[in-house]
Amino acid sequence: MSVEDAVKKRVEQLLQESSSLVPGDEAGCALSDNQCQQCSAWLASAQNAVHLICDSPQTPYRVRSDRIVNKEHGWLVNTAVGEFAALLKNLLVDAEAGLLTSVADRARAEAFDDFLDHADVYFAEGRKNESGVIAGVVFEDTLRRICRKEGVTEKGLKLDGLISELTNRGYLSAIMAKRARVAAHVRTKASHAQWDEFELADVRATIEFTREIVAAKLDA
Repeated sequence: MSVEDAVKKRVEQLLQESSSLVPGDEAGCALSDNQCQQCSAWLASAQNAVHLICDSPQTPYRVRSDRIVNKEHGWLVNTAVGEFAALLKNLLVDAEAGLLTSVADRARAEAFDDFLDHADVYFAEGRKNESGVIAGVVFEDTLRRICRKEGVTEKGLKLDGLISELTNRGYLSAIMAKRARVAAHVRTKASHAQWDEFELADVRATIEFTREIVAAKLDA
């Protein structure tokens, strides 16, 4: 299951759970201590979901969700669940319009950047093999992520086929395709421990090119 699908499924579960937590007595208050505890736990989970979807603290959905959760509700905590559930319903609509995908891309871009930092450290130490392994893995994952983002079928295709497909569709220029094939060479040889088949300069080129396409295609 993808990051997008997992978050969407969790939001849908939270909305289903909310219906049993909202009811109150004549004054609108929760019916028991247990209900209050369940409502508080639900709000924490719902807030976490919003934070996963909305990475910026200034996002209106996130601002509103934090305001709901941080307010002292007491025995009216069930009404906070109802208010938050209404927010989640609208957020889910916006997420279906593409927000979840963009969030997952940004999260993946950050993770890739961290891995490439490690590859840089090994490169600086002249450890070609270790640096090549990390850089190659990140390059392939990045390329496959771009394919999925752009609707290009990547399952069953090797790297050279992916590069050709992305080039034919205009997502990679001829120069970028040439650089991508250098990176693909490093990925293939490093994964098979064929250390003599690539040079330290090839690893440097792989790191630099991967950073560029991550920034251009995933972190935009």
